[in-house]
Amino acid sequence: MKFLAVLITLFFYRNWQGDNPVRSAFSFSDYYGWFSAKNLATYWRFGLCVGLPAVLTLILAAEVFHWLQGIVWLALSLVILIYATEIYDIEPMFDDHVRWLKSVSAEDQIADVIQRQDDFQMTHLYDMFQSIVPGLFWFLITGPAGTLFYVFTIQYLDRLDEDDPEVDLLDNIVFWMEWVPVRITGLLFSFVGNFGPTMDYWLNHLTDTQESHAVHLSIMASIASDKSEHDDGVEGFARFSEFQTHQLKSLCERALFGWLGVAAVVVILGW
Repeated sequence: MKFLAVLITLFFYRNWQGDNPVRSAFSFSDYYGWFSAKNLATYWRFGLCVGLPAVLTLILAAEVFHWLQGIVWLALSLVILIYATEIYDIEPMFDDHVRWLKSVSAEDQIADVIQRQDDFQMTHLYDMFQSIVPGLFWFLITGPAGTLFYVFTIQYLDRLDEDDPEVDLLDNIVFWMEWVPVRITGLLFSFVGNFGPTMDYWLNHLTDTQESHAVHLSIMASIASDKSEHDDGVEGFARFSEFQTHQLKSLCERALFGWLGVAAVVVILGW
C-alpha cells in the first residue's frame, strides 16, 4: 500500500494542473487562526496546531492498517500526501530562466549573471525538494502522521513573525526533518548524474550540519550535471548555464523517480 500511495502521489505531482484540490478543501490558515485567537502559550499552540493532528492521524492510521481496511488506509494516506504536496510546475520556471540566459549579451556583467544563475539554482532546487520529498520520506518512515507533522510544521512556521520565540525551535525541527531526505536526494543525484565527483562531495559532507540544505542540494546538483567546461566571458558562461539548466531539470526529474525506487526498497524491507 505504501508503494502504491507514493506512485499515485508522484503521478499527481507530475501531471496535475491547477491548485491542489485537498488544500483548497482545507485551509491551514483558518485552522491556525482559530488557535491564535485563543491567546495560548506559544508551545501549547504548536502542540495543538501540529502535534495533536499528527498524533490523532497516527492512532487512526494504526486502527485502519489491517488488510480488510487497506483501502481506507490508502485513502487516508493519499489525502495527507496530496495535501503535503506543493504543486510545482517546473516547466515555465526553467523555460523563463533559459530565455533570460539566451538574452545575455557581452554588455552584461558576468558577476551579475553568475549570481542570478546561482540564485535560481539554489532557490528552485530547494523549493522543488520541499514541495514533495520530505513528505514522501516521512510517509515511508512513519506513515501519514509523519507527513502531516512535517507539512503542518512548515505551514505553521510560515505564519510566524521573524521575532517570534518559536521560530528558532521550528527552524531546527525542519532542518533535522529534512537532513536525511537531503542526503538521500544527493545520493540519487550521484546515481542518475555524474557519479564519481558527486559521491565524493556527498561522502565529504555527509555529516555536515552547518551549511544549509539549499546550498548542499545546489552544489550536488551542479556536480551531478556538470560534465563540461564553459568558454571565457559572459556569453560563454550564459551558454554553459543554459546547457546546465536543461541538465538540472532532467536530473531533478530522474531523482524524483528515484524516490519511487526508495519506496520499493522500504516496502521490500517491510518497514
